[in-house]
Amino acid sequence: MASKSAMTWNGGKVGVGRPPAVTALSGECPVEHCGDLAPAGSRRAGMVRVSVRGSREPARWYCPGWCARYGRALGDVRAIGGGAGA
Repeated sequence: MASKSAMTWNGGKVGVGRPPAVTALSGECPVEHCGDLAPAGSRRAGMVRVSVRGSREPARWYCPGWCARYGRALGDVRAIGGGAGA
């Protein structure tokens, strides 16, 4: 159970988190399918599959570079606090 201070901080909303929302990148990436879900075992030429163990953020395809770094950071943030599988 969450501490009293944690419950006060977030208005008593503790428990199971919500499912991941559709997350748009900051700015518009011109690469088609950047940010799409990436099911296990799938492949997409020229894209980077970003999956963070223990994160509530599902695996996604990103173009290499800034978008892939953004996806990794998003996965890391959504793993804080013991997400799924932690």
